[in-house]
Amino acid sequence: MLSKRPIRVGNVSGATGDCPYAMRRMAQDGNVDVITGDWLSEMNIAWSSIAKDQDSSLGYEPGFLAQLTESIDIIVEKGIKVVTDAGALNTEALAIKIQEMCLRRGHEDVVIAMVVGDDISTLIKDPAQREDLLHIDHSEWALNEWNLEPHCGVAYIGAWGIVEALKAGADIVVCGRVTDASPVIGAASWWYNWAKHDWNSLAGALIAGHLIECGPYVTGANFSGFKPLLPQLVDIAFPVTEISRDGMCVITKPEGHAGAVTQHNTIAQFLYEIQGEQYLNSDANLENVQINQIAPNRVQVQGITGSPPPSTTKAMIAAKGRYQAEATFYINGLDVEAKVEIMRNQLLHIFRDNNFSKFAIDLYGSSATDPQSQQAGTVFLRVFAQSKQLEDICADKFKIPIYALNMQSYPGYHMNLDFRTMDPKPFMEIFPVTISMTSLRHETHIMRKAITEIIHIDPPAFTAEYPVIRNSYETSNPVDMAIFGPTKMVPLGSIVHARSGDKADNSNIGFFVRNEDEYPWLRSFSTISQLKALFANDWTKLENSATRRVERCEFPNILAVHFRVMDFLDGGIASSSRIDGLGKGIGEYLRSRVVPIPVQFLDRGCI
Repeated sequence: MLSKRPIRVGNVSGATGDCPYAMRRMAQDGNVDVITGDWLSEMNIAWSSIAKDQDSSLGYEPGFLAQLTESIDIIVEKGIKVVTDAGALNTEALAIKIQEMCLRRGHEDVVIAMVVGDDISTLIKDPAQREDLLHIDHSEWALNEWNLEPHCGVAYIGAWGIVEALKAGADIVVCGRVTDASPVIGAASWWYNWAKHDWNSLAGALIAGHLIECGPYVTGANFSGFKPLLPQLVDIAFPVTEISRDGMCVITKPEGHAGAVTQHNTIAQFLYEIQGEQYLNSDANLENVQINQIAPNRVQVQGITGSPPPSTTKAMIAAKGRYQAEATFYINGLDVEAKVEIMRNQLLHIFRDNNFSKFAIDLYGSSATDPQSQQAGTVFLRVFAQSKQLEDICADKFKIPIYALNMQSYPGYHMNLDFRTMDPKPFMEIFPVTISMTSLRHETHIMRKAITEIIHIDPPAFTAEYPVIRNSYETSNPVDMAIFGPTKMVPLGSIVHARSGDKADNSNIGFFVRNEDEYPWLRSFSTISQLKALFANDWTKLENSATRRVERCEFPNILAVHFRVMDFLDGGIASSSRIDGLGKGIGEYLRSRVVPIPVQFLDRGCI
């Protein structure tokens, strides 16, 4: 039986295409028991579907296989377990490739397992099977009423298939669409032999997985307080979590690797892509979270409690949304707004009879006064179109009319000369639903040379019901802002950190401050109406902006206020017309908005 010291789990990928040598470096220097990584997102599930359509042997994440091939000798020598979701939509193909690679490298005793049951593509193509599939945030929207034909789907099947694989002796566990934190939950559950009703411990491991699954985000990347860390933000470390039997975790990193693990960048990552006080993985209660620095590059996270999961899980359904194309014009010099008006009028004229399903003309950037280079004074105008039919966005209907404007437009006209962006390319649309766990065939396949053992994973025996609409509230004890004394009009980010991200079409934003006496000001200032005011034009131009749902909650132990803005990302990353379809820059935009900040807080120094 393994000793019950805290298990050390190292992450080596936060997304597809992440650092190609992270696994080798973690295996060499991380002193870890298990290596995990997250290769999947809503975007590359759709890509995997397109790739598999073109070649049935594809549909998994080849970057994982390349990293594993480079690292396998060290991993075998040190006895490190590997758990990955890189199977995407072809878990079996990846597992076979890994098995073949291990045999070629002389590691014939390595046991490979694959966890299946997440691919529901066949199920959702049957109208009768999808009758009860409702949108995860809008229970009044049914999948059968979607105006697109579902092409593929994946259900988030959770960690118990991983647990059974490790219990059966697997060295490498290959999954498809488990939840982002499932590899870490599965590793910790196996290590401590947790039962399915050890909800508090499981919830703690869930948050440990949530904190490291984006790789360097928790070691200094994508952090609003990055300036003091600047010299360390090159070739940033991937994180390690140490998880105790009770689910409490410590976030750290391999010694000698760049970056930093601090209380504040850990809080930022905690707030990233959550959905309020409950993390529906489906069972973590977050409101009492505590995040504290206990040593350099060591941050302790505790206070998470658990509860039974629901009888359903999340599933992402993708459909072929057909075709999209775009073009970019660059504008500089004087009278930028008037030049934009010329271009906009001409574009609206040439596309006056278009049959696009989505069309946007958006200006990015603002004109500069006395810029010191042409680049410094340049903004760009992006034209974006989608169409259900190829003939409605073909060269004659998009590319040629746009290029024909080049001799009749604004002073200084120039555009992006990569004309390939104006050629139509396929894209996918996403519909997130909840699906009953009993409708899934969740299995673990243990591959020992020529023999495969199949273990069936039962759905949870203990379940609870969770509301579609999350708990949302304004602060219970707002204070009179006058008590903070005189104010100065400066950017919100002078004293407030922020972190934002996406969940399908929703955007989440977490704000937090550094000092306890600033928190009464933050939670009194950060009302739902104030958030809408900070968005300014981005809010007023929204369709149904007056009734659009915004959810708000507070995390007092980490001095944070959290918002979830529903249906804000123009369909989500797979089909959004926004250049920030993942909502990652929203928090930084809101930090840049000028608001009245108490002078007493500014006197301490800005972020």
